Order: sequence, then structure tokens, then C-alpha cells
Amino acid sequence: MTAALRTIGAALTAASVMGAIAALAGVDVIRVGRPHDALPNELAVAADLLRHNLVVALWPLALVALRWPSIPGICHVADALVAGQLLLHGVTLGSALAQQPTLWRFLPHLPLEWLALALPAATWTLARRGEMVSQGRLVGVAAAVAVALALAALIETYGAPL
Repeated sequence: MTAALRTIGAALTAASVMGAIAALAGVDVIRVGRPHDALPNELAVAADLLRHNLVVALWPLALVALRWPSIPGICHVADALVAGQLLLHGVTLGSALAQQPTLWRFLPHLPLEWLALALPAATWTLARRGEMVSQGRLVGVAAAVAVALALAALIETYGAPL
């Protein structure tokens, strides 16, 4: 799992660099205005963030549970979807930070969110390599993702900006 997580981390970083380079060249993946704290400090806001981010992060685990890694053809579609999610998150962040460098103050939760994206993607990678991923491991990864995202939601709601 460690090697797969390193690969995913490198992919997210490379995608961020690509997004930043594109933005500096005048091609914005996303248009970003002046950073401001848009979230009220309310537990309901943190719960909404958690609910939304769980769906975004966990779906690769569902594909593993459904045994998509072993289905010819379908596994390649899922590879593209998992890679596309990582690419999109990375280039979006890189583009945003290149446009508004002070945005980092509003992202103290980002390492936890990226961990939550990386764990299911790494689990997908292991399953695609033919490693047996037990139901217990899927539950463990899902629980780790849920904890990371719950902490991220609380930090995003109550701890940003720095």
C-alpha cells in the first residue's frame, strides 16, 4: 500500500504542477477570485462537507468491492475514472494556487482530503495489480477515509483561514 500511496501522491503533485503551469501560461482550469471565508462556523456545514466528500472519495472502493478490477474492458474504464479524478483534483488546485497564491491559508484541510482521495485510489491500484483486497481491508480503508474527511471538514469549517 505504501508504494501505491507514494505513486498517487506523486500523481497529485504532478497534476498540481501542470495546473499551475497552465494558469501561469494563461490557461485557467478554474477561474478563482479573491480568497475569502465562505463557510459559517457551524457543525451542520462540517456535516455537509463530510457527506459530500465521502461520496467523492469512496467510490473507487465500491468498484473494488464489485470486482471491477477483474472484469476485462470495464477495468480500463475504471482506471481512467480513478486517474481522471486524481488529475482533475490536482490541476484544479494547481491552477487555483497559481492564480491566488494566498489561497493556501484557506486550505489547512487539504492534506487530509488528499489522503482521503489517495487511500481508495491506492486500494484500486493494488486490486488492479492482482492483490487480494479483503472485505475487512475495504472496511478499514473506508473507515480511515471517513476519519480523515471528518477531521478535514472540521478544520475547513472552524480552522480556515489560517
